[in-house]
Amino acid sequence: MFPLIGIAAAFAVCSFLLWLGYRSVDAGIKEEPQDVVATGDSIIGKERNDGTVEEYFEKYSGLTMVNGAFGGNCASVGENAGRYSYQSESITLPELAKAICCRDFSVQRADLAMSQTKIEYFDDSLKNLSEVDFNQTKVLMLAFGTNDYLSGKKTDDPADPYNVETYGGALRYGIELLEKTYPDLEIVLVTPLFCHISGWENCLEQSFYGGETLDKYVETEKKVAEQYGVYVIDVFYESGIDESNFEEYMEEGGLHLNREGREKYARFLAQKTTELLKEKNE
Repeated sequence: MFPLIGIAAAFAVCSFLLWLGYRSVDAGIKEEPQDVVATGDSIIGKERNDGTVEEYFEKYSGLTMVNGAFGGNCASVGENAGRYSYQSESITLPELAKAICCRDFSVQRADLAMSQTKIEYFDDSLKNLSEVDFNQTKVLMLAFGTNDYLSGKKTDDPADPYNVETYGGALRYGIELLEKTYPDLEIVLVTPLFCHISGWENCLEQSFYGGETLDKYVETEKKVAEQYGVYVIDVFYESGIDESNFEEYMEEGGLHLNREGREKYARFLAQKTTELLKEKNE
């Protein structure tokens, strides 16, 4: 009799704790729809005050945008993946996709809390992502690739297309997980942007650490997008920022956009996104 009562009591306590756990995961989510959520690297994430990408995007599209992008992060994971206090690993695409799908950003919070190198706006990006209800979001933009290029990451692994230590493998992993969890969410890939880093050749000629030139990462992204039927916004070739005018639109280092560049970039994103949503609604 008493053992049965004890088992029943333990079951009840466990059930209650599980309920509390699910409640705590969902507690911070805002029950409101969003048009576009963007995550990726500093091309979108860096500027948070003066003429931001999301500000210009909303101006030209009439849509809302949540900025959940981080600087310095790759799509692909590295040798320190899964270890606490390595913020650059917990904000890779596979790790962010898992956090978004599980509604649990505790690993990212722990890593950022321990980090001595995080950028101030990282906390805002993480808060933005953790508050989004992705069941009520139209578009998720994945804008990765620049740091995979700068880090010399492999573009793909022919022997293992799901190798998340490669750019293509990380994209496949993230897309499949997100599509399975949120089948109504429109996933949009945004290619890396053209760059010409000071002191180096332009990105069509310069590679780093045994990697490839940036256009090869763009080609890989398009190949993956075609594989999954995912829409691509090609800012590398089609945004109008290239070798002939990058100094007009980029900061002195030749990597990040200045105010004029952010407006041009965001206006192009707005144009392509509104075209996509119009096509989907027809």
